Amino acid sequence: MTNPQPSWQHHVRVEPDRQIVLLSGEIDVNGAGHLLDLLNHTINAAHRVDVDMAAVQFLDSTVIGALITARNTATAAGRQLVVTNPSRIARRVLGVTGVLDALSSASA
Repeated sequence: MTNPQPSWQHHVRVEPDRQIVLLSGEIDVNGAGHLLDLLNHTINAAHRVDVDMAAVQFLDSTVIGALITARNTATAAGRQLVVTNPSRIARRVLGVTGVLDALSSASA
């Protein structure tokens, strides 16, 4: 059963050289699938996607999986997906799991 009231929000800002996905709130298993769909859609629309996590208050392993999957999709398509401005909690979780450097550096 999914939560009928999302615990997180997003906004996509389009800039000439990239699209920025601004995330906020608590993202968990209930939102990871929607997040992956959002990121894949954005990757298809822009050469570079920045995922701004400054306002993320919680994330779990399913969100990390979605970010890695989206990053791999972008790389395979010759595009970029980069996590930017991680909140303290996001930085900690991504750092402890060993994916912070890979997700926060540009490639492709």
